[in-house]
Amino acid sequence: MANKVYIKDKDGNDLLVATDWSIINGKPNNLVTTNQLPTITGQQRDGIQFVNGAYDWDHVNNGWNCCYRIADLGGFKLVELRLMFALNKDVTGGLAHAIKLPNIINPDQNIEMWCATNIEGTYVHHSGTDVDIEVHSGKYPANTLVSYYNHYLTTN
Repeated sequence: MANKVYIKDKDGNDLLVATDWSIINGKPNNLVTTNQLPTITGQQRDGIQFVNGAYDWDHVNNGWNCCYRIADLGGFKLVELRLMFALNKDVTGGLAHAIKLPNIINPDQNIEMWCATNIEGTYVHHSGTDVDIEVHSGKYPANTLVSYYNHYLTTN
C-alpha cells in the first residue's frame, strides 16, 4: 500500500501545490496567470483610410476585406493585417500611396511584399514610419485587385 503525502499551508489546510502559489518562496515574478493570458481583438477597420483613389475590394460585405486584429501579448503585439483593395487609376513607372493605417498597428520596421504577374511586378511597401501602404509598379492598371495579408510583431 502506497503512502500518501499531503502538503499543508501554515493553517494546517491541505494544498494542491499546482494551484496555490501563495506559499511558494522564491517563485519567479513573470509567470503567466489566468488574468494575464493574451487577448485577441475581433476584426477591426478603425483608422484605415483610403487615399489617392484606393478603395476596398469588397463589394458584398461592406468593407471587411480591409481589416486587422491584434493579439496583445503584454510587451508586444502580434498584428494580423488583411488588405484586398484596388486603385481607381493606373500606376505606371512609379508608386501610389493607397492606404493609411492607424498608429496602433504601426510596425517596428518596413514590411515589403513583391508579386510578379504578367502585368510586370507589383511591390507593396508597408512603411513603419508613415504607416502607409504603397503600390510600386512598372505598369499597374486601374481597378486591379491587390491582395496583401501579413502577420507581424510590433511594440507600439
